[in-house]
Amino acid sequence: MTINVIQFETRPGYASIAASIIDGIARRCLNAGEKLPPHRELAHRLGVAVATVSRAYTQLEKQGFVVSHVGRGTFVAGGRLADEAQSAPAAESIDLAIYRVPVPDIDTTLSDTLKTITAEHHPLQILGSSPAAGQPAHRRTMAQWMERSGVSAHPNQVVITNGGQHATMAALSTVTHAGETIATEEFTDPRMKSVASYLDRRLVGVSMDERGMIPESLEELCQTERIAAIYVTTRCQNPTNATLPLERRRAIAEIARRHDLPIIESDIYGTIMTDGDPPIAAIAPERTHFITSLGRIAGPGMKVGCLVSPLADVARTQSGVGMSTGSATLIAVEIASRWIAEQRLDPMIRWQQAENIRRLSLLATYERLGKARSDVSSPHVWLPLPEQWRAEDFVEAASAVGVSIAPTHSFVVGRRLMPHAVRLCIGSPPSVEALQLACERLERLLGAQPKSSFDT
Repeated sequence: MTINVIQFETRPGYASIAASIIDGIARRCLNAGEKLPPHRELAHRLGVAVATVSRAYTQLEKQGFVVSHVGRGTFVAGGRLADEAQSAPAAESIDLAIYRVPVPDIDTTLSDTLKTITAEHHPLQILGSSPAAGQPAHRRTMAQWMERSGVSAHPNQVVITNGGQHATMAALSTVTHAGETIATEEFTDPRMKSVASYLDRRLVGVSMDERGMIPESLEELCQTERIAAIYVTTRCQNPTNATLPLERRRAIAEIARRHDLPIIESDIYGTIMTDGDPPIAAIAPERTHFITSLGRIAGPGMKVGCLVSPLADVARTQSGVGMSTGSATLIAVEIASRWIAEQRLDPMIRWQQAENIRRLSLLATYERLGKARSDVSSPHVWLPLPEQWRAEDFVEAASAVGVSIAPTHSFVVGRRLMPHAVRLCIGSPPSVEALQLACERLERLLGAQPKSSFDT
């Protein structure tokens, strides 16, 4: 029963009740359309005032997690909304191309943390410089944080960076050399491609399917080409949302051992995902450089990431940090460390998971958009296109109706064939209403015929 999801050992406040319901949505214990207990009934069961429950429900409705109907009750939001989205102006442009991370109550959280930091530290301690690898206390905190991802690392293995892209640059610039070839998924993160190009590294694509990189294709590539390193995203791969099953993680680790190759494992997109399988870094710790970042949790302005390297290679990866942007910004790392220690990131993760489920529930109501490859923790989907559409034509047509989509060629490695698919960042629009408007436009477009290039 719904009431069983909302349990407390002590008398809760309205914020605790709201957080419990959001957590229930994130864990899929509460589903779209499910009716919540009436105000008076829930107040009686929890031993609180009716006004406390009313305030919690009001907050949830403002955030879009529930909808209230006079005389019917309060329900978990999901599916299509009424006709509000239909009335929005057709000229309004909606961005589904760029990642944006919604973070609840960030103003209060950040304000509280900054007040505490300034009360405890001299300004030079938080605005000064830091060792290239980061402060020892911060490295310990990040090592503890990564244990939840299955990475067991000594703090001395941790190099703190200015975000995930900085960690990628530090790894590529020190583990490989200019002109060398790196094997990666045939579709990969455009920023990784940019870093590799800037560093004069050649990328070669490894065939993949809905479960990620195919080990047999990697083995064949290693036998036919001189590979310097393997770059792989284990969870929520960008753009395809593939998550490698355990047997493939083990197979890739074994291939790397057989050919004596370092592995660069990116976990930037999997930080809000629950995954019980160990990462490749836990399977082959002697050769894996593990990259993670807090930007997908606390927003892109949280430029705090880290690179975990084998102890024998840490000095080299530290040099990669030092010769690029230098050590990570001390104030940002101090904020991140406190949010980890105070468990402030967990509510952000649960909120985002619940919000993402709400948006995926909307997507599932459309015949064509509902076929997109998704993950309950990922704010993007990978949408196969109908036979009549080529990816670049669809991106152009979507732009003409006011929906921005990242060009598919930006994900393609080398000269591989362009897939008939596009990535949609469903977490980017500021509201579900805006996302619904974009969905209405794209669903109509998917069912239409592209305009001939010979039309005048």
